[in-house]
Amino acid sequence: MDTPSQVVQETQARFALRQSQRRARLEGLTFGEVADSPERLAARLTRLHVPLPDAQALARGEEAPADVAPRLPPEARGNLERLLGANDLVGVAYLEQARAAANAVARIVLRGAQGRTVGYGTGWLCSPQVIVTNHHVLGAAEDARTAQAEFWYELRLDGTLRERVTLPLAPETLFITNEALDYTLVAVAGDTAGFGWLPLLDAPDKHVIGEALSIIQHPSGEPKQVALRENRLVDRLPDFLHYETDTAPGSSGSPVFNDAWEVVALHHSGVPRTDAQGRVLRRDGRPAAPGDPDTVIDWIANEGVRVSRILQDLRGRPEAQTPLIRDLLNAPRPAPPTERAVPAASTLNLGTVTPTPDGTVTLPVTLKLRVAPAAAPVPDEAQPYLDPADAAQAAAYYGDLPDSSLPAERFSALSALLTRTHTRPRRYNPARELYPWVDLWPDGQIRSLYSGRVHSPAELIAADQAAEDRRTRLAAQEGLHPDTLEAAFPYNCEHVVPQSWFGAREPMRGDLHHLFACEPDCNSFRGNTPYFDFPDFGEALRSECGRREPGEFEPAAGKGAAARATLYFLLRYPGVVRQYAPRHLAILLAWHAAQPPGDWERHRNAAIFAAQGNRNPLIDHPEWAAELDFTAGLGG
Repeated sequence: MDTPSQVVQETQARFALRQSQRRARLEGLTFGEVADSPERLAARLTRLHVPLPDAQALARGEEAPADVAPRLPPEARGNLERLLGANDLVGVAYLEQARAAANAVARIVLRGAQGRTVGYGTGWLCSPQVIVTNHHVLGAAEDARTAQAEFWYELRLDGTLRERVTLPLAPETLFITNEALDYTLVAVAGDTAGFGWLPLLDAPDKHVIGEALSIIQHPSGEPKQVALRENRLVDRLPDFLHYETDTAPGSSGSPVFNDAWEVVALHHSGVPRTDAQGRVLRRDGRPAAPGDPDTVIDWIANEGVRVSRILQDLRGRPEAQTPLIRDLLNAPRPAPPTERAVPAASTLNLGTVTPTPDGTVTLPVTLKLRVAPAAAPVPDEAQPYLDPADAAQAAAYYGDLPDSSLPAERFSALSALLTRTHTRPRRYNPARELYPWVDLWPDGQIRSLYSGRVHSPAELIAADQAAEDRRTRLAAQEGLHPDTLEAAFPYNCEHVVPQSWFGAREPMRGDLHHLFACEPDCNSFRGNTPYFDFPDFGEALRSECGRREPGEFEPAAGKGAAARATLYFLLRYPGVVRQYAPRHLAILLAWHAAQPPGDWERHRNAAIFAAQGNRNPLIDHPEWAAELDFTAGLGG
């Protein structure tokens, strides 16, 4: 459908007001300068698997991309070069990601009261049962009642149309719209399995000025098409993004993607070219006349509604507590579909079988069953990432603490509480206990504690299973216990208090409060070394995992979380740690204060509380750190 003139005029006005800022940024991009803030660029590079120290050095201009790139892993090097425009090559997996993203995009068919088609738009599933599009596509629940979402309306390789799947919309179940932000959310009726969904993520490091964007769309209602990396982000406003692209009219409601196929904006309008008198121009150079369709207008830029702004608006609505919106606000990216191997036919040789006179046969059967211990509870699909009931549970958890102003007494009381409530100790098994739920970030991914590298839960589970299989196989050959080979074939998991410090004993070994996802290279780089704060860490040469000197280690990322987990260990297991002195406590407390807990740690704390029964008080009450005598937790 054509974009309403009022929407186009407002978009054009915003674009004109930002002309000077946009021109300065574009000139900087032309000469290879950073067109965004150093903080945002560093965050974006870190999200693209560039180690934090290198990302910060690049963002501050302390190192050139050509100097940093050679020492990066291939994936991070490719991300860096694409982001800075030095190389547009992508791996073939990029196309598979595009295909998966495209499955969730649908053509919105608008119908009148008599069932006649009156227009088209684009929308996409942002959770398993909710589709998002523009307000100017579906402005009222009445519009949605007669509209339909058509999935897989696209061409096959041979040029024929694929068999589409048409689903009705269900505004009576959910309908939310905002005219100012030009978005509408509406429930979808029917089975959406197989399409996946594109979650709404509000992480601030999803894009930077100058980054290439992509759009999947149904222009003018045509079969699904993609503008692949033909877009460049040129400006960021509080509510909108401006980008250059070849989107055609009819793409209203299309998802705008970054290079990781994360949605950064909801496309809603173009910016038309105008003449000196401010008249909108057609592609043939003539002024547009009233009634001219979008297809003849000369569009020079486009505007999309920022996903983070949509989420902010949603969280402030009464509907935010309804099940569908809770799911939407907390939905991680769905796991990519996996191909199921068809088992080969097999023959069971029963030897010679002699039936009894009544025709029955007795077979000797031996069954070998492996019974695994119960895993940490994983909530069902309706469970939000941040449990709304957790605040009350936390308040009740500390409700019986005795009042005391003495730091040593407060330490003792908290230590007793953590020990008394640790009623369900976990066996050390990060693939079962940590990765599926406990260590997830809000985007459904996992970040390595020391490097910040991003992994999917499935990736770490598969890697840990492969390591366990190798340990088990070799141990059987050599007559060893598999645990003795853990150093040779390690998990992707870090004990912030090294296992050797407590003899790898339980319940310390499996205590989830001090376990974090961490690749073996960073784990082994740290070794059994205490944490330390190097005065020249910002300038010193270091690995992506951090810096290590004899007897000292400073991580590149995760300092606040590591400090809180270590302080928890001192509370829960006083007297066990003999490797720290009071000077180390000062470092841990400084890291705790400098990097306060966020949603990720609050989620971890609630999930671990549900799993093993106790909590980390420094996440619930960061201010208590200054009121506790942690020297009482140090071993002599």
